[in-house]
Amino acid sequence: MLTVISIFVVYITLINSVILLTFFFKKRFYQKIEESSLEKASVIIAFRNEKENLPELIHSLKSQSLSPDNFEVIFVDDYSTDGSFEYLKSLIDEQTNFKVIKNKYEQGKKFALKTGIDEARFDILIFTDADCIPESNWLKSIVKAFDKETDIVYGYSPFLYEKNFMNKICQYENLFTSVLMTAFHNVEFPYMSFGRNFAYRKSLFLQLGGYKQIEHSLSGDDDLFFQLAIKNGARAKLIDDKDSIVYSKCKKTFRQFIRQKSRHISASKFYSIELKSVLGLIYSANILLSLFIFPAFLFRDLFLITFIILNWFIKSIEIFILTRKLNINFPLIKIPLVDPLYFLSLIIIGIRSRFKIVRWK
Repeated sequence: MLTVISIFVVYITLINSVILLTFFFKKRFYQKIEESSLEKASVIIAFRNEKENLPELIHSLKSQSLSPDNFEVIFVDDYSTDGSFEYLKSLIDEQTNFKVIKNKYEQGKKFALKTGIDEARFDILIFTDADCIPESNWLKSIVKAFDKETDIVYGYSPFLYEKNFMNKICQYENLFTSVLMTAFHNVEFPYMSFGRNFAYRKSLFLQLGGYKQIEHSLSGDDDLFFQLAIKNGARAKLIDDKDSIVYSKCKKTFRQFIRQKSRHISASKFYSIELKSVLGLIYSANILLSLFIFPAFLFRDLFLITFIILNWFIKSIEIFILTRKLNINFPLIKIPLVDPLYFLSLIIIGIRSRFKIVRWK
């Protein structure tokens, strides 16, 4: 039994090492478009009951370095009950390139986004969420990355740093997801984007029939649509400079975190067999490694302890590379604590996403 576990731990270490190696693969470089030749863009934000988050979002959008003549912002109210619609109208009253409309379809985020896409005047569609705070050069970074050969542009969306333990779990989950997103992109097998830092052409959306092929999933306006587009030959760019970051706010409680991740993971059941197999190997391996931690230290198994620490070290390097590039504040010393807690929480999240109805809000 010990031999089997030992072999398995070595196997997990190899998986995490391969992920690390992809960070050093040479990526395809692309030339950013000169500002004088930039296309115009439509920013679409679906919201429901986000009154408390709207002022910060509006401020960050008004502070964008991209000229207001080059973009419009369309807010779509998905049946809010907290007065968000009226409040938002008062906030953007004098902003001529901002407007707020109501979801004209049934309730749900994809339907709200579809309403915004219908209303969009420009081919480049850029998406974020109401609880986000984009960097001031965010829109310019995305639009500059679009050229005639580009259908999709996507970037990173870390959580804002806060001095509480729940924030560290949220940050770690986000960073590990970002590590995988980067690794898969670097080996030319892109599979996901953060929906709050995601852009594609309206012509691509219409060509694929909108969300019709993924309407069976509550979520998936980001990852499932992304995978569908890639499958149909869409060309994607990952922008990885700090100017392109969209910050988001971590959930305050573990219950809220579980609920949010259950919604996110619910779309994974519709991934391709190949993708589910690869991701399944990565996540299940790390979950099992987390289960070995307590008995390894309890029985003072030096072999297991060595490889557990080695895995933490490898992940620390991956996250260090990412946080340094994006100028994100995350205490690497917390990894031995938050890593097993995060992966063990996936057991709860996985069960919940399969047996409980998940909702957007």
